[in-house]
Amino acid sequence: MPSLTRMTATAFFATTISLMALASAHAQDISGSTLVVYTPNEEGMLQSLIPVFEGNTGVEVQLITAGTGELYSRIRSEAGNPQGDVMFGGGAAQAAANITLWQEYTSPEDAAMVEAGKNTTGAFTPYQADGSNLLVNTEAAAQAGVEITSYADLLQPELKGRIAFGDPTGSSSAFAQLTNMLKAVGGDYESDAGWTFVESLVDQLDGISIGSSTQVAQDVANGEYVVALTYEPLSLNFVRSGAPVEIVYPAEGAAFLPATVQIIAGAPNPAAAEAFIDFIISEEGQTIIAEQTAGRPLRDGITKPGLPPLSEIPTVQEDGEYVAANREAIVAKYRAILEARS
Repeated sequence: MPSLTRMTATAFFATTISLMALASAHAQDISGSTLVVYTPNEEGMLQSLIPVFEGNTGVEVQLITAGTGELYSRIRSEAGNPQGDVMFGGGAAQAAANITLWQEYTSPEDAAMVEAGKNTTGAFTPYQADGSNLLVNTEAAAQAGVEITSYADLLQPELKGRIAFGDPTGSSSAFAQLTNMLKAVGGDYESDAGWTFVESLVDQLDGISIGSSTQVAQDVANGEYVVALTYEPLSLNFVRSGAPVEIVYPAEGAAFLPATVQIIAGAPNPAAAEAFIDFIISEEGQTIIAEQTAGRPLRDGITKPGLPPLSEIPTVQEDGEYVAANREAIVAKYRAILEARS
């Protein structure tokens, strides 16, 4: 009669072989399939991650790229007959405000993420931290005779009409900047001080609102504007490109918010969608984000070269629960400011 030890070992190896067979069967199930990914992410990140995922799984990825607001509108309009599988990118607050659009899924890789990278809702998965910052064209700033170290500096008369900013009513990065400004300047999202600053900034924009978050940074890199209100990964790409730009973290504080990836409810290819999320937050995927893209990974033990640690940056903590619950009210108030000045 075999010993208990031998029986335990036999059972263990049998279980292991069974799990390996199951994983192999899962891989075979998705190999050759097509995964439709909606994403506002920059080309550099997509080129670094997507071919590796395709090579690992045999899945063909079809990318649909547009601004976050446009993609959300598309997902809502397709809710009765979803055409996409994954939404890859955009902020956690916007994902939370639209939580009914997503299929529940928590990756087994979630256990290895730092606290800010945990999937706490079961609906969307953080994969990197996006910080709001200013991107300054150093040549244009010198020609204008201005120094920019803070949000307050944006109100200098020399910068009127020379600030690039997106539309917070549709762009997740612009909305993140709006809530960052309100919290950093006013201390919360309702104070007169915060909203008075926003009104003054809108006056400084001189009626200019740029639809694409990439274009916001591109126009500053080209010298069309002196400064952009944008986000860290995109800004770092332009710094690395050799453009005469520098990242400035506003002295009042920058908020670092998780960007998320989630499965669209009713997705045609949910198995491949789950595999995609697993890959993005795996050690391999997070290392690619750290070393080959401009993003800050959120997996424990993986650090980001080329950027200052968060401990060296003035930061503010966003109240994610409040922002998610009051997103429409914040957007409506900003829209009213725009309309009053049109």
